[in-house]
Amino acid sequence: MIIDFNYESKKIEYVSGYIFKGKNYRCSYIRYDSPYRNPAPGTERINLYNFQPKGKCRASTLVLHGLGSRNIKFLLWIGPQLASVGVNTTILIFPGNYTRVEKGSVSGRSFLYPDLDIMYQFWEHAVVDTLSTIDFLEQNNLWKDNNVIMGYCLGGMITTIAAAIDNRMNHKLFITTGGHFPRILHESPTTAFARRLFDNGHRTNCFIENKNKLYNIYEEQFPKIKKMSLSQIMEDTDIHPLFKIDPISYAHLLNMSEVTFIDAFFDSTLPLDSRKYLYNEMEGAKRRILPISHVNWLPFQYILAKYILHKLNIYDRKAKKALLHTERLENPLDETFTDK
Repeated sequence: MIIDFNYESKKIEYVSGYIFKGKNYRCSYIRYDSPYRNPAPGTERINLYNFQPKGKCRASTLVLHGLGSRNIKFLLWIGPQLASVGVNTTILIFPGNYTRVEKGSVSGRSFLYPDLDIMYQFWEHAVVDTLSTIDFLEQNNLWKDNNVIMGYCLGGMITTIAAAIDNRMNHKLFITTGGHFPRILHESPTTAFARRLFDNGHRTNCFIENKNKLYNIYEEQFPKIKKMSLSQIMEDTDIHPLFKIDPISYAHLLNMSEVTFIDAFFDSTLPLDSRKYLYNEMEGAKRRILPISHVNWLPFQYILAKYILHKLNIYDRKAKKALLHTERLENPLDETFTDK
């Protein structure tokens, strides 16, 4: 199978409206048609939450969430805080998640559903939407050279592939993420639904249900993939198809001086070996291991926001103090909804 992350980049027509604002920022809900060629019904329109500073924009951050919907409300906290210190912050809602769940599915399931046609459709779509979001921000002068893309769990996996394709991302911050699809499918509690399908007779044409055979294929082919170029990974028809949506296949293509990998010591959602495989492919990157789990860091985002400012070289005391300030929402009716 050949995977295709290509799309036609063109001027983006969009609909935008301010949904709330604070003293130092405005939050817009933005929608436009995805340029992905084969979206599932219900996922056709890209949804963005954009937190724009009222004053001078000093830098940009793009936040990519994890599977499901629960983590998104925590990640939305970081938008007002960073925008208040001059960092335009955008949160992209992936296809198949939150407000973009396809008909008959649940949030996040299709990225891991053991059917390669479905998996390819959603991984391709998420990568295309990530790159298209940067196109949109550039067109509206909201994407600065000084920028960070932050990927949490699924968002980190998508970031790995997108950053291997596109060099507009200055610094990549990975949080509690991993790779090695066989281990995720056969060991993660998140994919228990897939293993129930296997137990009930679900079969694929590439042995996804056969744990031992799949592990052996990965062990045999991975050394070859680590030496491949981007185009070779995408077009080679001899390697196992799962490699083409697996971040461990693309990690060696990143500039490690631009990568920070934050691992959670008590993470039980992603198998330890899954996280190790991805980090091992990012040798030379900064690595931080924190005494947190997969989700219990989410309410403590002040530290994360402070670290993002560090990567953006924003060190002034006023900015750090502003992160601790509780933003008071103002009446959104003071602003006019705009269609463009």
